[in-house]
Amino acid sequence: MQTTVGIMTEFLENLKYRLELAISGAEVKRVLHGRGGTFPDQDYLNIDYYPPAIFITVFKDVDYSHIINELIKIHGGDRPLIVQERFGRDIKSISLGLELPEVHIVEEHGLKYHVSLKQNQNTGLFLDMKDERSKLMSNSEGKNILNLFSYTCSLSVAAKAGGAKQVVNIDQKKTFLNIGRENHRLNNCDDGVVYKSWDVLKSINQIGKFGPFDKIICDPPSNQGKSFFYKKDYEKIIRRMGSFLKVGGEFVACLNTPFEETSFLRDLFKSEGGKWELVQESFSASEYEELNKQNGLKMCTYRRCE
Repeated sequence: MQTTVGIMTEFLENLKYRLELAISGAEVKRVLHGRGGTFPDQDYLNIDYYPPAIFITVFKDVDYSHIINELIKIHGGDRPLIVQERFGRDIKSISLGLELPEVHIVEEHGLKYHVSLKQNQNTGLFLDMKDERSKLMSNSEGKNILNLFSYTCSLSVAAKAGGAKQVVNIDQKKTFLNIGRENHRLNNCDDGVVYKSWDVLKSINQIGKFGPFDKIICDPPSNQGKSFFYKKDYEKIIRRMGSFLKVGGEFVACLNTPFEETSFLRDLFKSEGGKWELVQESFSASEYEELNKQNGLKMCTYRRCE
């Protein structure tokens, strides 16, 4: 049986290998998904690489100085290192090493995205959707796509790179949509892209005027106050927005809460009778190692049958 010291030594060696591998590449990457529970006693942190910066998210009030010391030892202090503490009442950001780029742009699958590691809780690019963006790049030719709760429109960028004819992005926050516009301009794919700062549930009829759609992607926050709560509102979105989908079109329903499994989404589509056929269940990107994949991002893709 390994000692505690032995387990930690093995973990730090693993971390060194993973970080060096990430730094040797040019693209944004989840380096360590501690929250997935596959690393003993490390479920309080995640580590990402947003070139040239290392981004550490800490979820518990524990001593993590040994992690910082190891990271500095690996990269020699020659790049930015940002720690985001997500415990306590307020989110705290700590900067170590070099300064971040004034305009921070990262690449994924050859596409460019604006990110911000210090201004908000979220960075501007959800790395757990990496595999879904890859699918859109290879399966969007000529399609009209609706992107609900679009955030900074990374899925739209991927769909346009994959040849989508039109992508309609809906999000309440204009600031997110403005970043989305810049992301499309970065990639020279801003033709045929619509941005609407609308409340999804209050704007259903207006959204429908851009249809019919070949694909609808719905990736909502689990709780957006009065605007959206998944237990109460998701079924309505599937029922109403689904009517704007072409027969044979696909609805990608996403949910990111540890309190539900894919069965929650499946039950919503089953309540619609025989209108839907399950195409695929999928989860967080492959870099997100999870003891139980159901605890992270869940996606159910359904095809409209009638």
